[in-house]
Amino acid sequence: MVSIGPDGDLTEEEAESIARLSLRLPNGALSWGHRALRFGPFCGVIQTPQMIIELFPKIESGPQAPEDMRGLLVGLLARAGELGPKRVGEATLGQQSSHLLDVFIEDFCDQVKTALRGGAIARYTEKTENLNAIRGRLELTDHLRANAFDRSRLLCRFDERSIDNGYNRALKAVLRVLHGHALSPRTRAIMASILHRFDDVANVRISVSDLDALRLDRTITHWQPVFRKAAWLLAGLFPDLRIGDTSGSALLFNMERLFETVLGQRIRRECQAIGERRFSVGLQRPQKNLATSGFQLRPDITVLDGEVAFAIFDAKWKRLEIGKPNAGVSSADAYQMNAYADRYCCNRLALVYPATAEFPSGSVTNFVLLTATRPVLEVLTIDVRDLAFGSGLPPGFDAVLPSALKRPQSPALSFFATV
Repeated sequence: MVSIGPDGDLTEEEAESIARLSLRLPNGALSWGHRALRFGPFCGVIQTPQMIIELFPKIESGPQAPEDMRGLLVGLLARAGELGPKRVGEATLGQQSSHLLDVFIEDFCDQVKTALRGGAIARYTEKTENLNAIRGRLELTDHLRANAFDRSRLLCRFDERSIDNGYNRALKAVLRVLHGHALSPRTRAIMASILHRFDDVANVRISVSDLDALRLDRTITHWQPVFRKAAWLLAGLFPDLRIGDTSGSALLFNMERLFETVLGQRIRRECQAIGERRFSVGLQRPQKNLATSGFQLRPDITVLDGEVAFAIFDAKWKRLEIGKPNAGVSSADAYQMNAYADRYCCNRLALVYPATAEFPSGSVTNFVLLTATRPVLEVLTIDVRDLAFGSGLPPGFDAVLPSALKRPQSPALSFFATV
């Protein structure tokens, strides 16, 4: 929570600029108190005319170096596929000093450069010009009228292959927007070098709906991730000028979903790497109804043995606390896992929380649920830095996953501090 006022963390003017932007933010990103502002479980960057705010993942109390927290977020985003894989290597150095906005922009530039290795998108356009020799077909009637007194010219209609088309105009428009938002000289220089590749492309204004309207055929499907990321960046950074929205921009990620996604991919990777082939991992599936109609159940992470649920994990982006009953595991979470156990006929269950100093990575406790099959609910914690940068089966997970997945743990690298 941050305070608002002359002696607070934010001035009245800065708070008002955030309030004007709030309607464009995801639900739950902000909540207001008496001269105070609380940020929800989101990380990323918020930019207003008065200031730029970076929101980092934080579980431990007390101050932590911005470079380390920025590096942690970049690592998690790279693991989730929101940033390119090269960002993991940069983030592990613990020296991620670039502003988050520049990290996002440079990552998009890397995507564009990779796609450009196969050449810019080119399309044939029909042209009509006076030429010295026939090209395409002669437009005889129009030629006689246009060149009645100049027999050296021929009016021809022909198809010309050009990079000045709707696809590249849209990309150039997004790149120009990003160039205006780049903060560091390095990022602006990278942007300028890529924009140079589009010198022969016309400048246009672009909206997210314009990007969504583009249809990529099979010859340019490799550009699809580029246009998808371009639409996301444009939605966050470029105000809708038709409604006069110039209050700011935001690129935010829901940490609850990010934690769940990276954990699920880690478990899937381990199953694929060292598990028996029959095991697969479903994220937010399989879906089932709790009643004859409605009350849909979607486990965060399900390890499947064929069609049978072998183990179910639920990721919780919140702190466990020693002083609370059941270490802070809520009754609602236990009820939810009990519903999973019964509906999916699964006896191996786990709630997974970020590790803290009070609850280091591994098994915290377990509960035997008092239903017919007596399923066991494990409570586990995982070091968020290990989740972002590590590999192997996390400590404590062997209590839930099949024995086929067990293997010796590699020693943690010394520069991975506990979150």
